[in-house]
Amino acid sequence: MSTLSIRSPRANQLARQLAALRGVTITDAVETALETAMKAETRRESPMESAKRILEERGLSFPPGRQPVPQSAYHDLDHDLTGEDH
Repeated sequence: MSTLSIRSPRANQLARQLAALRGVTITDAVETALETAMKAETRRESPMESAKRILEERGLSFPPGRQPVPQSAYHDLDHDLTGEDH
C-alpha cells in the first residue's frame, strides 16, 4: 500500500479542524471527506431525488399519487413581491 503525503499547510489545517469537529483521527476525517466528495462527483441527484432523500432522512415521504406543481402555479412567484413600482 502506498502512502499519501500532502505538503499543503492549508490541507493540513483543514484536516485537523475537521478531525477535531468530528472527534475522529485525521486519517478518518480525510477518508470520510474523500468518500463524500467521491459520492458527490459520481452521482448527481435530480431535484426530485434530493427532495426524497431529505424527506426520508426526516422519516417523511411524498404522499402517494403526488403530482408535480403545474408551471402555471409559478406565475405568482415570477414578480416583485415588495409591491414597489420600478
